Amino acid sequence: MQPIAHLSSELDQESGVVFDRFVAASPFSAYQQSRAWAEAVPRSKVQDYLFFRCLDGETLIGTAVVRRTRLLAGRWLATVQRGPVVHDPALFATVLDSLIDAAAGQGCCTMQLAPRVRGRDLPTMAEALRGAGFAPLPTHRQPLHSVTGIVWLDKPEEEILAGFKQRGRRQLKAAAKAGVTVRTANGAADVAVYQRVLDAFRAAKSDYDMNGLPDAAGQAALIERLGGAMLLAERDGIVIGGHVFVRQADEAIWLSLATSGDDPSIPRSYPLLWEGMRMARTMGCIGYDLAGLPVAETQDDGEANRSQFKNAFAPTRRVMPPVHIAALRPLAHTLLFTARQIYRAARAAA
Repeated sequence: MQPIAHLSSELDQESGVVFDRFVAASPFSAYQQSRAWAEAVPRSKVQDYLFFRCLDGETLIGTAVVRRTRLLAGRWLATVQRGPVVHDPALFATVLDSLIDAAAGQGCCTMQLAPRVRGRDLPTMAEALRGAGFAPLPTHRQPLHSVTGIVWLDKPEEEILAGFKQRGRRQLKAAAKAGVTVRTANGAADVAVYQRVLDAFRAAKSDYDMNGLPDAAGQAALIERLGGAMLLAERDGIVIGGHVFVRQADEAIWLSLATSGDDPSIPRSYPLLWEGMRMARTMGCIGYDLAGLPVAETQDDGEANRSQFKNAFAPTRRVMPPVHIAALRPLAHTLLFTARQIYRAARAAA
């Protein structure tokens, strides 16, 4: 039976509930593929979100949250971060073909995507991507990480802590000695406090890309819909940092971490992340995704510092597909997508 594809800007209540349940139950679930994410992220005049469903008869076999970026003459760019989502890897090629046809039929000229797949299922989905005409974006244009680190939580806390590198354990002890405590954010006032920390952090860390990240209120909404927590680090009653994680399938993933610039010698990121792991474990998560590690050598001091911090928790390295791209309408892709890349490069250089 030919699968039935639906691509629309809205879902009715029943379809929305089924969509949400399907994504949450998938082993390849990702927060970027939730309707909650589409509602939380910043909007622009040229971007909105579409929801894709692929059905075999009455059975849902695949979904996608598609970011639509309008170009010219009714053409648009589709970006599917960490999707499409399936339950059965063997159906990925079928779902992908249906998504391509549905998007092209509505004027999409270019599609870029990267499913959240790893391990033994990676070859199956990678072959489906190649078969559908996708190729990886160049390394310097990759908008998502393709390597991350997982800290396994399916063991007693003492064993998790013992598995950290000496640097990680030492920093946790130093934070405790300095009187740093971590608590869960509670209510609108705490969300506003974390927003101030995020704003100051963003201003001080121009090399750290936080574009596309929801504000603190948006992150709180994601937590409410997906599960997770917003944590605040304090010293002497003053908030000196915050961390948010959300749940995807049976894992938790780092969404944001920001610290104040006062007295940087006092560790705060380490206890924030450790408390996040402890909380995720109590929620039943078996792993904590550190949201990215360098593919090879670090490119600058900022990336080197972040890598050193994450590696102090001795994560297991996980490889996922990089972002792939395909031309659905070759002529429009060549003209419009290339022009968009030139424009973005010129803005970045300026």
